[in-house]
Amino acid sequence: MIEKMEDGPEGVAALRASGTVLKHDVTEAMRLVGTADRMMVVVAPRFDGYMAELIGGLRQSCEDGQAGRCALVMPEDMRSEADLQGEGGAFRIFTVQAEAERWLGS
Repeated sequence: MIEKMEDGPEGVAALRASGTVLKHDVTEAMRLVGTADRMMVVVAPRFDGYMAELIGGLRQSCEDGQAGRCALVMPEDMRSEADLQGEGGAFRIFTVQAEAERWLGS
């Protein structure tokens, strides 16, 4: 499930991913949010979805121009799985939300 974060940083379209998430879920959530200069998706500790699907959907949305910069924030113990999918272009992976917010704001 992907939900809009009400307490996200100002000027950033922020979403939280938990439970099972497929690429289609990301695409639909991004459509609801609309085009944004900066996008952040925070992975909840109870995420049990498919990391490749989550990253694929987020990366696709960024490449399609729905966001100028995209940050994925996840718990440290999930980082190695995310690293298999790789970063690139305007897409970055973080384990600390404050670091993601700094990168998005730069």
